[in-house]
Amino acid sequence: MEPISSKRTMAISERLYRLLLLSYPAEFRQIYRHEMAQTFRDCYREALQQRGQWGVLQLWGFMLYDLITTALVEHIRAFVTMLKRFFGNNTNLIITAEGGATLVTQFNLTVAQRTDIGRKRQVNEDNMLSLIPEDPQVMAKKGALFVVADGLGGHTEGKAASEMAVNIVRDAYYQDESEDVGVSLLQAMKQANSLIYHANTSKNPQPEKDKLMGTTCVAAALRDEAVYVANVGDSRAYIVRDGQVKQVTEDHSVVAEQIRAGLLTPDQARGHPQSNIIYRCLGEKPDVEVDLFSEQVQEDDLLVLCTDGLSNLVSDEELREIVQQFGPEESVYHLIERANEHGGPDNITAIVVRVSLEQSKELQNV
Repeated sequence: MEPISSKRTMAISERLYRLLLLSYPAEFRQIYRHEMAQTFRDCYREALQQRGQWGVLQLWGFMLYDLITTALVEHIRAFVTMLKRFFGNNTNLIITAEGGATLVTQFNLTVAQRTDIGRKRQVNEDNMLSLIPEDPQVMAKKGALFVVADGLGGHTEGKAASEMAVNIVRDAYYQDESEDVGVSLLQAMKQANSLIYHANTSKNPQPEKDKLMGTTCVAAALRDEAVYVANVGDSRAYIVRDGQVKQVTEDHSVVAEQIRAGLLTPDQARGHPQSNIIYRCLGEKPDVEVDLFSEQVQEDDLLVLCTDGLSNLVSDEELREIVQQFGPEESVYHLIERANEHGGPDNITAIVVRVSLEQSKELQNV
């Protein structure tokens, strides 16, 4: 049992720590103050038990240093957010070493999307979504969002699942209060999985697998000259830059695993009889592991999101040639036509986004 004096000292220390938390911006305190106070209590108790008063003094030294540095960072971040909201949806502030600041316009986006049933399917189970917020504050905080989903072949409700996925990811992403784009994107994908899984099990707690709703999903958010991509399944995101194609996502498929293991080449995998077998999707399990990637974007970058009905039939070289030769509107048309020319055995969906960065502007000492 702790001595009364130790409890009193701990209570005083905690009150002092809570007062020091007032140095953080108000919005930050609202979100994190309870968690930070709990962490302080736990660390204080551990330091006192293990090293006595000397351990408590060391803890305070660390806490004060951490508080000063992180509070300063959070105030800078809050100031940058305020400037973004003031100047609109396409600005980013970089503080320079000389004490000035550079106001950098983020991007203008040219977007096109298209889906096609293909040549052998009776139903189009793909869905897609492109959203560039008109509200400058929403754009500054959350950026633009692009989502592609492919209802799984053999699942009777694949079309419904892919439609649920794109709508839930959109709503959950923009409703999330966090300004961390990656965290918001991950949570949105997990919420989509949870709601689709609940829809699967609400009528029958143990439904047969071939009667489950299931879907792949790839979502990309563009903000602050960076793109964040979350992925479950084998729908893909690419970046085409300077004549090179980079596949941002990794497929969660049997064939992709064989490629990574060196058992197949990408050319051998294209058209492989097991190319449609995936081991991870939204809706089949209560929890799902979501991959998250981030890339800096540059002038004239091309972002491509697509389902496997395109990527299984159109090579990286063909994709690069098409999107670099044509604008986004013509590109999505030609990409789908090329997939159909190669047989079109599956539904085909593509979103193409061209990123255009504007010139920076100098602000005098801020």
